[in-house]
Amino acid sequence: MKRTSIIGVLAVALLVGGAALSFAGGFRIGAEVSAEFVERPDLSGVVQEFDSRANLIPGLYWEYLPGNLGFGMTALVDLTRATGTLVPEELWLDWISSIDLRYHFLGGQSFLDPFIEGGLGAAGRSNLTDYEAAGVGTTDYSPTNLSLFGQVGAGLALKVSMFQVGAKADWRFWNGAVPGTSYDPYPLKNVSVALFGGLAF
Repeated sequence: MKRTSIIGVLAVALLVGGAALSFAGGFRIGAEVSAEFVERPDLSGVVQEFDSRANLIPGLYWEYLPGNLGFGMTALVDLTRATGTLVPEELWLDWISSIDLRYHFLGGQSFLDPFIEGGLGAAGRSNLTDYEAAGVGTTDYSPTNLSLFGQVGAGLALKVSMFQVGAKADWRFWNGAVPGTSYDPYPLKNVSVALFGGLAF
């Protein structure tokens, strides 16, 4: 699979799935950026991570929220370049995606929107370097790492008209290898702090 196809599949799954639910109302869609931490950070650590912008992972999200209970998906994707052995520079894709249930204490139309969430997800890494084009080997886009994980968290959003912004934090209480595969688990960090914003119908 070509590198553009991998990113395209993630984007299409996120947007098409969300668009199908938008006709029913109570639909949210937007962009998110996440900072990853090995241990629970303090406030200064979170601020420093977002200020440096060095290890942030961007992505998209959608949620269907007909009442207090919402269902949604988040997909974070990061493309990085690193020094290679067969080629001067390698291209790597990291992704973290989850399907989540969220309970919104004040409902989906409140200006202040505190919520809790829990979900299951998958995280992985693939080498997208085209070795065949460089004439130095075989190109293989299969994951080098792949994990399943579980997470719980909480957050707060502000809704003004059809727009919303917010922040949330998640604790990943479990991260393990995918049963029946030989992939090494993805080195997923334990805590995620994210900022998000988008449209809320």
